[in-house]
Amino acid sequence: MSCFQLNTILLGGRKGEDGIYPAHREILFSPAGRLVADALPEQCSLLYARQQSEPELEGIPSVVCPDDADFSEMVLTAIEGMQGDVMLISVPMPDVTAEEYRMAMDQHREERTDVTTLTCGALDDIWHIAVYKVDTLREILAAKPDTLTQSIKIAADISAKTSACRTHSHIDVYNACDAYRAQRVLQHRINSALMMRGVTILDPEYTYLSPYCEIGSGTTILPGTMIRPGSRVGSGCTIGPNTILDRAQVGDRTSVNSSQIYESSVGADATVGPFAYIRPGCSVGDDTRIGDFVELKKAEIGNGTKVSHLTYIGDASVGERVNFGCGTVVVNYDGYVKSRTIIGDDCFIGCNTNLVAPVELGDRVLTAAGTTVTRDVPDGAMAVARARQENKDGWNDRRRRMHGQK
Repeated sequence: MSCFQLNTILLGGRKGEDGIYPAHREILFSPAGRLVADALPEQCSLLYARQQSEPELEGIPSVVCPDDADFSEMVLTAIEGMQGDVMLISVPMPDVTAEEYRMAMDQHREERTDVTTLTCGALDDIWHIAVYKVDTLREILAAKPDTLTQSIKIAADISAKTSACRTHSHIDVYNACDAYRAQRVLQHRINSALMMRGVTILDPEYTYLSPYCEIGSGTTILPGTMIRPGSRVGSGCTIGPNTILDRAQVGDRTSVNSSQIYESSVGADATVGPFAYIRPGCSVGDDTRIGDFVELKKAEIGNGTKVSHLTYIGDASVGERVNFGCGTVVVNYDGYVKSRTIIGDDCFIGCNTNLVAPVELGDRVLTAAGTTVTRDVPDGAMAVARARQENKDGWNDRRRRMHGQK
């Protein structure tokens, strides 16, 4: 196994003879995380050489070249100050495995070659990945090759020692269609590995899991689920269908049904959804229920609390064992300032309650249905704020007769 460090350069840049458009690289790094970076062995130190107008790739250091820089200029800029060996990747091929990269690296060292190509396709005269001695690469670049393929041909012209490391056929990504095909291959690998570790995926073709997510054994993933990088799902959970987890933490034995959770945590033995929306900055405790058409934003929800349906809770701290009736709204914004609401333990929030922040409810508080709370409520109290009901005997019968109804 390789033990040396290898500088690795992923090339951006203009469309050249290889047919690559810069915009297509961005596609590659979105579906399942940093695809090329994921595949590289740990010995590889990745650098992204890009033109000034190209976007950065998250988590990958880059060297910036002018927009009119060609292949040779970009590589020369990227290898400035480097010694030893360097690997160039001119066409992102995210389905190449770490072991295949290691094969090329080991062959390059063992055979003491100047240039070693990683031949991944059916054609032997087009190359997209190669390992070079840096001094040899500088000599090649003096001849101004336009593509990596031309650099290999120049290597032969200057009598550099070359070799080819052949692997299985892979997908060269030139456009969005190729990116989709590569993504399917990678997704199959990711899903298969998770299933081998005890995760049940009902329909792997329509389940999109990042290599940077963690999923515990005994969890079932239903179709249409997307779990993005930085997410963690515990054991014995049911996730989906049609669910998004984005940097979300989900505890053991929790169900998330047709809902979206962003940059938030949900405890163990909880149920979320269907159609719940948990926005960034939320912390939901154990044994909780976040039901249908509930939205949370920067909210802390204590253990055992039930928010069953049609409720908005924003900028709030909610205690344990609180029950929210249907249609409750935490009114956190006055048009200028967002304020915070605090709700104690063992409260009962009646249907159609408005809690106008800033406001604090103590422990064991009950709000009557239809109440708008604008002042703090002490422990054990009931808050009621609505017009007193008055019944007008016979009023509607008289109205109906006026309109010719019985």
